[in-house]
Amino acid sequence: MDNPARLKLELAVRGIRLAADMPADRLVGPAARARDHASRDIELLLPGDIIASCPVATRHASRSPFELCQRNDRLLVVSEEEGGESTEVSVIAPPLYYDRETSAGTPMWQVGTVHAGYISIDPASTCGFALKGVGCRFCTLESAKAKEPEFRSVDEVVEVVRAAFEEGAAEFVYFNTGYFESEDGGFSFLEPYVEAVKKQFDTLVAVEINPPFDDKWIDRTYAAGVDALSYAVEIFDPRILAEVCRGRSELIGRERYFEALEYAATIFPSGTVWSDLIVGLEPPDSTRAGIDALTSMGVLPVLSLFRPLDETALGDHPSLEPEQVAPLYAHLYTAVREARINVQLMRDLGYAITPIEARFFAGEDAKLDVAVSSLYRSKLGSRAVRGLSRLRRRLRVKQVSESFDSSKL
Repeated sequence: MDNPARLKLELAVRGIRLAADMPADRLVGPAARARDHASRDIELLLPGDIIASCPVATRHASRSPFELCQRNDRLLVVSEEEGGESTEVSVIAPPLYYDRETSAGTPMWQVGTVHAGYISIDPASTCGFALKGVGCRFCTLESAKAKEPEFRSVDEVVEVVRAAFEEGAAEFVYFNTGYFESEDGGFSFLEPYVEAVKKQFDTLVAVEINPPFDDKWIDRTYAAGVDALSYAVEIFDPRILAEVCRGRSELIGRERYFEALEYAATIFPSGTVWSDLIVGLEPPDSTRAGIDALTSMGVLPVLSLFRPLDETALGDHPSLEPEQVAPLYAHLYTAVREARINVQLMRDLGYAITPIEARFFAGEDAKLDVAVSSLYRSKLGSRAVRGLSRLRRRLRVKQVSESFDSSKL
């Protein structure tokens, strides 16, 4: 397939089957649990250095027209629908540290999982929305299954991050956590983890969290060392958001997401404040309007791909066909470029098409984007980004600290 981003889209929606002779035990991660859908995915490196996260052990994937097979020394994705057309790929195998335990005896993969070069960690291991019975309908954490938080210690999190970095499995850290019934949106809970990682590692830290009720906590998030921030609204249409994501709609409010995103975009560097929009849960025109609303604020939209999971309330929800949503990705690239938002930092997400990947749908010359992206991927480029991030924060942190102190929070 000439368009690797289109192949990523197809694989994300339809999944992939493994040929009978493929070593599934080494390609797929540990047994699935409530918040570890990655264990049912296989990560592939496609042409153009595009990373795709492909479901392999779901009902939908069992019917996929795509098969991963090995021919001589080559790994190929073969499409039954394209007359046997094949694309050479590489498999990103689960890291070795998944087989280890922390000093406290916890399997390391339960603390942090690796995706596309970053390690993802939720130190609370649950979501307050689900505990209150208002979890998102596409999430496996239904109220009946949701468990009380199992808080990870800071030392345990640092231990797992170190294991991932020493192995070379990850380069950045991504913290995410669910709903907290507090005005800070849960950042006070995450702050010690962020500070410990920033103190012990020369790395970038991204955080996905629910928005606080006071913008001063956004200032504090930046001052604490967070390099990139997401308040994921998920769905732009207010009626569908209320139906699918009751917690977001009722306990926080759609408008608060957009107010917080707009303010955060004035604090953080261009391209480091983002929000997910899930393609397939609302009409394409609504998602398109969401793209325009976010870019008008200087916020980077990231289009996640809705993938029906058998055990969720939306397990039978139909997926949009790739040809229905491809125009959205073309619009994403154009809208972000016209808004002059940096597209380089948010570049590799296996579960979503990022704006720089959306160039493959836009039909435009993206040579500059490709060249700059290659620089950012290099170790030299990564060090430069981290250095610029520290410099910018030092120039702002006194102002932010004084503002926060004056608020008496």
